[in-house]
Amino acid sequence: MTDEIKLIQKAYVDTMTDRYQRASEELLYAYQRNKEASRHHEAGALRAALHHAKLSKHHAFNAHEHLKEVLHTAEKMKVMQADSGPAGFAFPGKSIQ
Repeated sequence: MTDEIKLIQKAYVDTMTDRYQRASEELLYAYQRNKEASRHHEAGALRAALHHAKLSKHHAFNAHEHLKEVLHTAEKMKVMQADSGPAGFAFPGKSIQ
């Protein structure tokens, strides 16, 4: 494996790690906003509940987009692995299936 391929591999893995982290943060924000919407709904503050529900939806959508990017990057890695042969491109210590 050449140094260039190793650098590309590291960049892909770093990108995927960053995207997973961002997705988990967005899901946490969505969960928190959803809880806040529930509290407002129970208290009868329906406009505030709707506002927090919309924020929750926004955060969930952002998480979905980050995860789609992870899948896209994984597909690019699979293509590179297929192009570089059997001993070529893979996750460190793991293979993509």
